[in-house]
Amino acid sequence: MKKNQPIWNVILWKTNGDEEFRVFSKKPDFQNIYPLINTDMIEITGVCLEDDNHSYDMYIDEESKLKNRPVNHRATKAWYIWLKKEGRICIPGDTINGDVAIIKKVIVKFNDQTKDIQSIA
Repeated sequence: MKKNQPIWNVILWKTNGDEEFRVFSKKPDFQNIYPLINTDMIEITGVCLEDDNHSYDMYIDEESKLKNRPVNHRATKAWYIWLKKEGRICIPGDTINGDVAIIKKVIVKFNDQTKDIQSIA
């Protein structure tokens, strides 16, 4: 891996509360994400992560409510934070349903003394 090379972390928030991670050497496209969130139609919205309060793209199933997918409480909460931060609004009571994927670009930096890999958002 080259110094300061970007990678993409994909954070999966499942409706059952589980969290999973995938790492891609190039930005994942829809074909990469479809099976991770069990859909064939993606909508992109924003999200703020609790640990750094930055905004990221969140890929969601555009038809999740039509498919009666359960509410993703964690994604809904983070989406509401993003909406407020961006000065946006939604239909009162709206939710994010189904599993979601958050795309986070990371620059890998090497510590020259110890050769450790450190990821920095």
